[in-house]
Amino acid sequence: MTAVLSGALVALFVGSLTNTIVGIALPTIAGELGGQDRLAWVASAALLTMTVSTPLWGKGADRRGPKPLLLVALGVFVAGSLVAGFAPSMGVLIAGRGLQGAGAGGILALTNTLVAGLVPARDRGRYTSWFGLSFGVSSVAGPLVGGLVVGVPWLGWRWCFLGVVPLTLLAAVLVRRAPNRTRGRPSGQVDLVGGTLFAAAATGLVVLLSAGGRAWPWLSTTTVAFGSGVLVIGALALLRERRAPDPMLPPRLFRSPTFTVACASSFLLGAIMFGGIIYLPQYLQVVRGYGATTAGLLMLPQIGTMIVASMLSGHLVARTGRWKVFPVAGCGSLVAGLLVLCLLDTGTPQWWLAAGMALLGAGTGLTQQVLVLVAQNSVGAADLGVASSAATFSRTLGGAVGVAAFGAMITGRLHSDLPSALASAGLAADDAALRTLLGTPERIAALPGSLAEAVRTAYTAGLGSVFLVALPLALLALVSLLCTRETPLSTQH
Repeated sequence: MTAVLSGALVALFVGSLTNTIVGIALPTIAGELGGQDRLAWVASAALLTMTVSTPLWGKGADRRGPKPLLLVALGVFVAGSLVAGFAPSMGVLIAGRGLQGAGAGGILALTNTLVAGLVPARDRGRYTSWFGLSFGVSSVAGPLVGGLVVGVPWLGWRWCFLGVVPLTLLAAVLVRRAPNRTRGRPSGQVDLVGGTLFAAAATGLVVLLSAGGRAWPWLSTTTVAFGSGVLVIGALALLRERRAPDPMLPPRLFRSPTFTVACASSFLLGAIMFGGIIYLPQYLQVVRGYGATTAGLLMLPQIGTMIVASMLSGHLVARTGRWKVFPVAGCGSLVAGLLVLCLLDTGTPQWWLAAGMALLGAGTGLTQQVLVLVAQNSVGAADLGVASSAATFSRTLGGAVGVAAFGAMITGRLHSDLPSALASAGLAADDAALRTLLGTPERIAALPGSLAEAVRTAYTAGLGSVFLVALPLALLALVSLLCTRETPLSTQH
C-alpha cells in the first residue's frame, strides 16, 4: 500500500504542479514564441480540459477499474508535456497544454478513486490527507521551481514541461503495483453524447465568463446569444443524462442529499480556493512590488495552514469516524478569511494579509479532501469512480468559473477606474493606452508615479470586490453543510 500511495502522491503532485509552474514562465514564453494575444490560453487551456475531461475518467474507472485508467491518464499527461516542451509555436504549445490538462483531470479524479477502492471510508482520511500535502507542496514549489528553471540559461522555460516527465513515469511504475478492483463492467456503451454535451456546456460557461466584459460587453448581442446557447446545451445535457441507460454522471446519485451538498459545496469552495491562489500572488507582485519568487514565499501562510489542516482533519476523521465538523469549521474559517481580505488596500500591513491567507488556507484544508470522502461514502461501490470524479469536477469547474468571473471583475474595475488617471496625466484613454498600463509587474513599476499608483489602487479595489462577492458563496456552503445530516462512514472495502 505504501508504494501505491507514493505513486498516487507523485501523480497528484505533477498533475497539480502543471497549473502552478507555468505562470512565472509566461513572459519568457511570449518573448520567444510571440503570440502575446493568446498567452492567457497557455494557462487556461489546461484548466479547461482538466475540468471537462474529469467525468469521462471517472466513468471509465467504474467500468474498467481505476488502475488502468490512471496509467492512461499518466500517458496522456506525458504526451502533452512533451508536445508543450518541444513546441515550435504558440498554437502547438496551447495544444500541448490542452493534452496536459486532459491527463491532469484523470490524475486528480483517479488517485482518489484508486485509494477509495483499497481502503474503507472510515480509514481513508489518513491516506487522503496526504493528498492535501501534495497539492500544497506543488502550490509552493510551482513558482519557486518555475523561477529557477526559467532563470538557468541551459534549462529555460521548456523544462517547466519536460522536467515533470521523469516524475510522471516514476508515478506510473509505482501505480502499476496496485491491484485493479472493479465491480463488474456494465453492459452497453457509455453515454458519450451526454458527456460531450456536458463538456460543451462547461466549456461555454468558462468562455462566456472569460470574454464577458472584456472581448464582449455584458449586454451585447454576442454575449446574450452565446449565453443562451450555453443554457440550451446545458438543458440538453441534463435531458440526455436522465434518459441514457448508462449516463456519464448518473442523475440518481443526486437523490442523496449528502452527495448533492458535497458536490455543490465543492463547486462554491473551488471558486474561492482557486481565486485566492491565482489572484493573491498577483496582488503581491502588482500592488506590493514583490518578485515572483518572493510572492510565492509570501503565500506560505495560506499553503502552510492548508497542508496542516488537511493532514489534521484526515487523521481525526479516521480516528473518530466523524466528518461534518471539519467542513463546517472550514467554511467558517473561509468566511473569516474573506472578511479580513475584503478590507485590503495598497498599504495593508503584511501581518493582516498573512492572517487572511492563513484563514483561507485552513478553510481549504478542512474541506477539500473531506468533501471528496463524503461524496464517495454516499454512493455504492460500483459508483466510486463517478462519485470521485463528480466531486473533483465540481471543484475544478468552480475554480475555472471563479478564476474567469473574478478575473473579469478585476479587469472591469481597472477599465472603469484607469481612464480618468490617463486623462489626468494628459494621455489618451484608449484601449492601446490601457494595455500599456496593464502590462507585467515590472512595466507597472516603471510607470510614472501617479499612473503606477492608480493601477495599484484600481487592482486592489477590484480584488477587494472579488473577496466581497466570494463571501456569500462561503456562507451558502456553510449553511448547506450545517443543514446536512452526518451519515456514518463505511468500514467496508
